[in-house]
Amino acid sequence: MSMDCLIRECRSGDEIGIRGCIVALQEFERTIEPRLRPGESMADEYFAQIRLRCCEADGQVFVALAGGAVVGFVAVLAREAFTDLDDPPGTYGLVTDLVVLESHRNEGIGRDLLERAEAFARAAGAQELRVGVLAKNVAARHLYLSVGFAPHHEILAKAI
Repeated sequence: MSMDCLIRECRSGDEIGIRGCIVALQEFERTIEPRLRPGESMADEYFAQIRLRCCEADGQVFVALAGGAVVGFVAVLAREAFTDLDDPPGTYGLVTDLVVLESHRNEGIGRDLLERAEAFARAAGAQELRVGVLAKNVAARHLYLSVGFAPHHEILAKAI
């Protein structure tokens, strides 16, 4: 666990810090996938979408605080429904978002946030936890693999 970081449930007053994290993540992902919308143009609506999904699928947002400031967050859904007919019946846990600000990376905060998300999903009855990642996001892929995630389903894309 990171020594100087506190992980707790999101509460009122965290919105500005979470928004900054969303913008930072979106701008980083735009370096991988330039077609994505600019972070400033989507952050507020995106956080509203995260909150709605949490309400619908027994989810929670956890924040990482350093020096009293939000430096990262994870959003996890405990009961995301399988929807395709060729899927298993039931639900699974899903990490929808994980971000740690660049200034606080490589301190174990991402790992701490994932551990908290997993504990939450497990306590809520999830038997499987999934996470999506852009294939070219090498650092995130490395983190997910290092904490026990394994490739399950890949979507390949081809520009046409």
